[in-house]
Amino acid sequence: MLGAVKKIIPVAGSDLGGRLGAWWDGRAYVAPVPGEGGEADGEKPEKPAKSKPAKAEADAKADAKADAKADAKADARPEKKTRPEPIVTVVLEAEPDQPAAGELHDAAAVRLKALETLWGVGRFAPGSPELDTRMLDELFTVADEPGDIGFIGVDGAMLDACAARSARVMRAAEWRAGCVDRLREAAPKAIVTQSEVDRPRGFENHVLEGLVTVEAFAYADHKAGLVGRVHRALSPTGRWVFLDTTRHSNKTPAQAFASAWAEPQLATPDEIEDLLKLAGFKSVQRTPATALVLAAARNGYAQLSKVLETAAASGMDGREGALFLQELAWEAQSWRARMRALEGGALSVDLWIADKREGVEPMMLSQTAAAAANGLALADDLDFVLEEEPLADAMPEVVDQAGIDSLFD
Repeated sequence: MLGAVKKIIPVAGSDLGGRLGAWWDGRAYVAPVPGEGGEADGEKPEKPAKSKPAKAEADAKADAKADAKADAKADARPEKKTRPEPIVTVVLEAEPDQPAAGELHDAAAVRLKALETLWGVGRFAPGSPELDTRMLDELFTVADEPGDIGFIGVDGAMLDACAARSARVMRAAEWRAGCVDRLREAAPKAIVTQSEVDRPRGFENHVLEGLVTVEAFAYADHKAGLVGRVHRALSPTGRWVFLDTTRHSNKTPAQAFASAWAEPQLATPDEIEDLLKLAGFKSVQRTPATALVLAAARNGYAQLSKVLETAAASGMDGREGALFLQELAWEAQSWRARMRALEGGALSVDLWIADKREGVEPMMLSQTAAAAANGLALADDLDFVLEEEPLADAMPEVVDQAGIDSLFD
């Protein structure tokens, strides 16, 4: 009603509406202050309030307009890629079939047969009676006190040579898989114990008068532990004679040990000598033996053609025959690479003599052994000289699978 009254008042500046409103409400009339609104200040007529349906429709239109504007902005921005949450799937796989103990034993037996076929009966690596005799001579020179003889990493040929010279108790610690049974067969009188190369077992404290090892340093991970255990096992007058391969560069050629029994851990000659002296050995001597080992390896290669003929006629067939020739090929290829490293000076083989007492001198090399140690006059004494062509060319029937199969046809 008050709004309607204001609309019908034509006189500007009059406050009739205000007076009527005060009268209608039962209160005293108060004149409006200029500037606070009202018709006296030129106040605009009040707009009628919108009904609820009209207001809801207006709000809906406003919301739709805002949503359309937001969608337009979102379309204008580049799409942000979100990384999907990873889905973890647990797959339970069946365990692979493990070879039975009998199969492992058979595989080791085939490998040893291949090695002995290439290097000689009772040998798991290139060796010779001359080299065995040289090591045992150095051992028995000072082994004049009662005591046992120990061995680490030797082959059956070395044990046989020692048994032929002495009735002493022989104790062998063997770390190579599959070699324990073969050593027991080759030397029934020897006490063979399976152990790790750097933790030899079967040696009581101070019971060994002498110890012979082959390539123990080359494959021992804990060399200080090896030296400490050997020093403790030897008597106060004991001697350690060992043949070992050392490196003369920062890197060991992996291909030269591809057929080895374990990962090589080669040291330098200075490192070995420092360990020996630190452990308490009073005297340490080193004699080059690279040429002797090369001569033994070449002699094995000289018999390679005969070896293949023998293998073909031996009646081996099927899986066993293929595995035999595979092991034979691996060993031949690996040792060819090792021979090149030895000839080039990257590697060397030395004969070491470590004594727990002072004042003991090793034996002098014979004239023939001295010449061999210096690499002299070897070609005249060898029936075979290693050719320069790759082994795959010289021995295709071993490397080529078709050639392997043809041997059993």
